[in-house]
Amino acid sequence: MNTESDRANASPKGAMRKIRIALPEDAWHKVEAEWLWAERIEDSIYALRNTPFYALGLSYDDRVKVDDADGNPTMRGVVSRGGHSTYRIFAKKGHENPRVQALLKKLNDLHCGIEGATQKLIAVDVLPEADIHMVYRALEEAQHAGIIDFEEGHCGHPLASKPQ
Repeated sequence: MNTESDRANASPKGAMRKIRIALPEDAWHKVEAEWLWAERIEDSIYALRNTPFYALGLSYDDRVKVDDADGNPTMRGVVSRGGHSTYRIFAKKGHENPRVQALLKKLNDLHCGIEGATQKLIAVDVLPEADIHMVYRALEEAQHAGIIDFEEGHCGHPLASKPQ
């Protein structure tokens, strides 16, 4: 008889698999679950290898505990943080708009990874070495200019006051 631990350990260390992230029923996107790529670190612990589009409170490289009891590897909680932050951009005129493209280039130059889900939904992975204040300022300026709306999915950067 296979136990939960046996199934979670069936994948070798370093193996990639999709894990299920359950989402709230009342969320704006009406998506039941998000599936993210994750790398097995040890036992039932996986490191996220995607930037979430819908799940809140998670970022790339976070370590999560996975339960595989029902055959669907499902995240049960965060074990440790990877130091990344996540934002979601809603491009009002689509990601191909030149002003949106200019913003994405600026974010890339500020050490952010960009991943598109749809014509208008874009996930932003703010790498640990990025200046989170500069990234937030760029997003805020684009929002005030009417180019995008954005929301924070998770802030994994320290938020010590920055001198003006």
